[in-house]
Amino acid sequence: MKKLITAAIAGTVGLGLLLGGAGTFALWNTSAAITAQTVTAGHLTLTNSTGSWATGSGTVISNIANYRIIPGQSIVYTTTLTVDAVGDGIKAALTSPTLTGTGTLDTIITKNMQVFAVTGNAVATTANNYTFTSGTSTLNVKVTITFPDVTGTTGMDGQLALSALNFTLAQTL
Repeated sequence: MKKLITAAIAGTVGLGLLLGGAGTFALWNTSAAITAQTVTAGHLTLTNSTGSWATGSGTVISNIANYRIIPGQSIVYTTTLTVDAVGDGIKAALTSPTLTGTGTLDTIITKNMQVFAVTGNAVATTANNYTFTSGTSTLNVKVTITFPDVTGTTGMDGQLALSALNFTLAQTL
């Protein structure tokens, strides 16, 4: 019985400590929002108009898929690229196009980009490389793809995936 009374007293004291402690432990807190507007991210886009194909001598190629290039010839793709750069302090660079694909002529051909007209916020940094600041700019571009002189049967019946022609515009610091 003595153990029962001792346990009851200990339980009552423990309960009292728990209840008493709950009422004495309180922390105040509050918050305040800043009074600022929403910030919106800018953007950087590059669009390519429907370009056209011609031979190196300027003859229009109406259907490039039917054209059969031979060593020593060039084909020229002419297009207008539009850059839309929006952002405070944004800078971007356009570099010469890449043409890599699965075609067998990829390793043989050479390519060259020539920018022949620029409007807007484009500034040439090196030959055919441009940087852009906030705003819209257009570049008239010619890409010449040349099948060099080769010997033997090199490149014969080869293919070049022209759909792999890409212009790259990348943000710079």
